[in-house]
Amino acid sequence: MRSALVFALLLACSRGPEPAPLESEPETPEAPTAEAPAPSAMMPPGHPPADHPAVPTPNERPPAPTVSADAPELAGVRWAVREPLTWREPSRPMRNGEYVVEGEGGEAVLTVFHFPGMGGDLASNLERWKGQFQSSEGGAVDAEPQTRTVSGLEVHTLDVEGTFAAGMMGPSTPQPDHRLLGAIVRGPNGPVFFKLVGPSATVAQAAEAFEALVASLEPTE
Repeated sequence: MRSALVFALLLACSRGPEPAPLESEPETPEAPTAEAPAPSAMMPPGHPPADHPAVPTPNERPPAPTVSADAPELAGVRWAVREPLTWREPSRPMRNGEYVVEGEGGEAVLTVFHFPGMGGDLASNLERWKGQFQSSEGGAVDAEPQTRTVSGLEVHTLDVEGTFAAGMMGPSTPQPDHRLLGAIVRGPNGPVFFKLVGPSATVAQAAEAFEALVASLEPTE
């Protein structure tokens, strides 16, 4: 019994010290993910924000400036208007001015327009207007453009009557018994066009007023 106890003590003394328990390896913290810069921050100065796309530029021309109802002038030319010509807001964007005449035969409209930079032969434009009319037999109408000087301005005029068939820019069907009174003035800043078209009876009501308008043309300076 005693020998067994001695043997156990000797065995215990022969053992080395217990190794220290291994510590678990600390977890490597996950590197923080760098926040990606906003798309707008990567744009050059003055560029619209990426989350707000630029507004597209319309392809249409901007509307033409509208002449004053009380003191009309355009491209360096002024004129006066009297009844039955009545000013109204232009019904199409490329018209600078519009006057209407009401009559039993229907409405007649006087349009005023100017195309900046346009030059060339003004008489050819009157011939084109003349070509928008046909006789009752379907042939060419007999009308001769006239030229005069008003307050130092060169003015071309036309008086034509018949069936109005203007084509793309006019009525879709020919309109008989129509009349056109036209005037083109070579202004300081380019030609200004005056075109009164409507039923013959209505245009006749405004013929004197149209002639008075032409006679009132003068340069603004």
